[in-house]
Amino acid sequence: MKKSTVLRILMATGLEENDVRYATGLVATDPFCLFLEGARLHLLVSALEAARARKTCPAARLHTPAQLFADAAPRRRTLNDQILALARQLKFRTVQVGPHFPVGVVRALERGGVEVRLAATPAFPRRARKSPREIACIAKSQRAAVAAVRAAIRCIHDAQITSSGLLKHHGKPLTSESLKDLIEATLLRHGCSAEGTIVAAGPQGARPHDVGSGPLRAGAPIVIDVFPRDKATGYWGDLTRTVVRGRASAAVRRLHRDVLAAQKLALSMVRPGVESRAVQRAVEEFFRAAGHETRLSPPGRECGFIHSVGHGVGLDIHESPGLRNEPGRLCAGNVLTVEPGLYYPGVGGVRIEDTVVVTRTGHKVLATFPKKLEI
Repeated sequence: MKKSTVLRILMATGLEENDVRYATGLVATDPFCLFLEGARLHLLVSALEAARARKTCPAARLHTPAQLFADAAPRRRTLNDQILALARQLKFRTVQVGPHFPVGVVRALERGGVEVRLAATPAFPRRARKSPREIACIAKSQRAAVAAVRAAIRCIHDAQITSSGLLKHHGKPLTSESLKDLIEATLLRHGCSAEGTIVAAGPQGARPHDVGSGPLRAGAPIVIDVFPRDKATGYWGDLTRTVVRGRASAAVRRLHRDVLAAQKLALSMVRPGVESRAVQRAVEEFFRAAGHETRLSPPGRECGFIHSVGHGVGLDIHESPGLRNEPGRLCAGNVLTVEPGLYYPGVGGVRIEDTVVVTRTGHKVLATFPKKLEI
């Protein structure tokens, strides 16, 4: 009999891991699989994970290797064997997978006589619209980011300036690395982990994803970008401030003034029904009118406003929706960053970022922190 329901398979690893976590709440050390049969969930897990899976996701039907191969001679079965066996047990000769599904598993299914088709849509597009619980989880991570940025800026403020312009704290050179250690320790106290924290000073800050290294100096812009992930829930936060210890140059003060104004403009547009690309284009036009040249090449010499205004935040640090040049309208429940920036080799970079939730009438900043340049 022909199946009227599509069977979609997701692997709890790589770029599909958080889709599976979203649907089931389950996280495990080893890869496991989620089968979506319409509204029904099937979880394929090892015997070691079965009890926890049953408790975490009671709505799912559990499958283990021992059940799948109960009548077969005992031997080790690979995950590919298990996935093929479950597809056959569910009587599906055609399945769907997403663009990030492992190609090795696809080949194993095809060798077993199962046709594999590429799904045209995300498994859970509703992830873009956060529930009140999810918003609370992200807000908690955002408050941790605020605490960490506050600790970092306080340390920079308290540092002594040597005759050569270097910063010292408690008699030791203040470096990007030591400041990131402080940030990580602060995040751990708030139940979060730190991954890829940016403390990029001077010319390093002209490269938006340069994590920064080496001694910090007075008078140079320091980009501090903290994006913690809550260790219990898996939800991220994201916050950036740019500061200067002492007096900033006129060029850096101008960059900071205009980035702050661009963020204010973008925030004023964030509300239900607004097109993502309208916000991006408004900020691009603002910077052009203010006289800030943007070049996207050659590699390593890009300058100006060279990235999108913002990105979605949730179980992934970058997810839908974004504030960029693509179609799509914001809706209540979207959580995203608003983070314009300007970058010029030889001068440095300035970025200001907050994470907001779109409300029914506008937006709400999930955790506030001052945006002062000189400290």
